[in-house]
Amino acid sequence: MSLRVLLYGENWPGTHVDCISKILEKKKIAFKIFDFYKILSPVIFDNIVDKVLRKINYNKNEKLINEQLQLEIELFRPSLLLISKGINIFPETLYKFKKNSITIANWNPDDFFNHYNSSQSLLDSLKLYDIVFSARKHLFEEYRNKGISNPLYLEWYYIPWLHKKPDVIPKIENKITFIGTFSKRREQILSSINSDIPIEIWGGGWGFSKIYKNKNILLQKRVLNQEEFPNIISASRINLNILTNENRDLTNLKIFEITASFGLLLTENTAPTFDILKDNCLYYDQNNINHLNATISNVFNSKVETVFSEIRNNGYNRIHENMNSIDDRVMELLQYAT
Repeated sequence: MSLRVLLYGENWPGTHVDCISKILEKKKIAFKIFDFYKILSPVIFDNIVDKVLRKINYNKNEKLINEQLQLEIELFRPSLLLISKGINIFPETLYKFKKNSITIANWNPDDFFNHYNSSQSLLDSLKLYDIVFSARKHLFEEYRNKGISNPLYLEWYYIPWLHKKPDVIPKIENKITFIGTFSKRREQILSSINSDIPIEIWGGGWGFSKIYKNKNILLQKRVLNQEEFPNIISASRINLNILTNENRDLTNLKIFEITASFGLLLTENTAPTFDILKDNCLYYDQNNINHLNATISNVFNSKVETVFSEIRNNGYNRIHENMNSIDDRVMELLQYAT
């Protein structure tokens, strides 16, 4: 049977499903997208009424997701079901895929045990996955102990058509840019940066944060459009990356996206990140605010701009020369899953 891939997940620009589908199309591999979110949240006006309706209808819509997903077995007849997250899939639904000799793989952007992005259905399904792809290699022993039989290391990536050097490199602004969703740890670290340095924050979930009271912080209160990403990144003197405790990450998408977009990256010093980038970015010691502030001051007070221009340029070249694109990851994934 020729490869036929059913992709399950949210389908908007930059998601796993969107990116994988573009690579499969390029490779002329048959695929179909099951966008569960259109069922779970059929937005009409995108206001408070929609949010209330989504909550009221959640259980009903979750059942509908599973009913329609089961129908795809007969309608599309996939040989591979590739799931992004899978919070709303019931174990009984996956059993039906297994009975039809369909390989079930999960590429979860979140830690399975992050209680903000998990569910009992997901945890009860762990033993049913033939393959789990994850960049969290340091958690694999725990994953195996909790039912995942075949975790495989697949690192994060950049998306070539979104994360790229701008055609015209903008003038660098004297600011720090942070792009990411809200977390208490991120709020604490950003609030501890010396107050005279401008910090621009982009991302979801910051609406209730009091961080905007810091006079040096500009809180954009929206998710950065992917098309805007390279210009914002390349125009910032420092692009700060802060990992989250909730996902227990040692690497994340931003170390690839920022460097691929020709930005100077300042990120937490972890062994996996250093393996990927070596000395081609700036590091700060985890949970060491003094070291973070010293590193930032060194950049902003430096009279030798060429040093940091060279680091930025080398980071850009390294991330491109070492097979770190979404194309590379999907081809690696397909080698294991087929």
